[in-house]
Amino acid sequence: MASKIKSKLIKLLILLSLTRWYNILLTMIAQYLAAFFVFNNRHNFKETFQDTNLHLIVLCTALLLAAGYIINFFYDREVDLINYPKRTQLFLKLNKEFLLRTYFIMVAVGLILAFVASWKIGVFFFCFGFMLWFYSHKLKRIPYIREVSATLLTIASFFSITLHYGWLSQEMFLYGWLMFFIVLIREGFKDIEKIKGNAVYSYYSLRLLEDPIKFRNILHVLAWSTLIPLGLFIYFMGIAHISTIAMCLVWLLLMAAIFTIQVKVNKRYAALGNNLLKLSIIIAILGVVWL
Repeated sequence: MASKIKSKLIKLLILLSLTRWYNILLTMIAQYLAAFFVFNNRHNFKETFQDTNLHLIVLCTALLLAAGYIINFFYDREVDLINYPKRTQLFLKLNKEFLLRTYFIMVAVGLILAFVASWKIGVFFFCFGFMLWFYSHKLKRIPYIREVSATLLTIASFFSITLHYGWLSQEMFLYGWLMFFIVLIREGFKDIEKIKGNAVYSYYSLRLLEDPIKFRNILHVLAWSTLIPLGLFIYFMGIAHISTIAMCLVWLLLMAAIFTIQVKVNKRYAALGNNLLKLSIIIAILGVVWL
């Protein structure tokens, strides 16, 4: 009996790692911060806390994101075995039947919760769930489309909460615009980290990385493009605003990440840049509190 419990616990821990629980947790925190500090105008905290539909949306987002990571691994396990051999060997302890069963359960429960919240939320998450599957099955093998679609899905998972409240502030729009560029650039860094497996299986990013200078220039253009939403954010919020300071810090970390691949385009430097971008995303999420 004890060995069975231990085996199930290990399987659960592996599943949590596979579904990137830390990324999902960050998304959930960002949704709650937006709900409490942006959409309720900083007044009705109790009312927001008692909003059942809000909790359903956050839980539904978590379930569908987890399902997305599972189906992504299901289609990508051979490539991941080359790019991340130790981690993938651990994930392979979960058999295909278990992964598919868990995937369908998560999608089904998530969609039920979404339609309980409202038909609009249900339709949105139905489309969102389909696009997560379509991305893993088709879109991620197409250069440029992969990066853009992955970014849009990431941003959509956070902004699904705006459907519930039915409005989007000017500041939140600019915040989302800046985050779009940050996440898109991070997708480029992830391409570099996965170059070995992608080359073996002739995957999407191989064409991008055949010309490192061109690829680096694309990331530079995207990085400098972030000055547009950042400049508008400063104009509307003021340079001394805490959220503005957070956004400026995010931009500095972004430029530091770009500098790493300016030194050399390889997996090691890309990993360093990716970590800097992860930190910038965390700071940006915390900056939501003062929007």
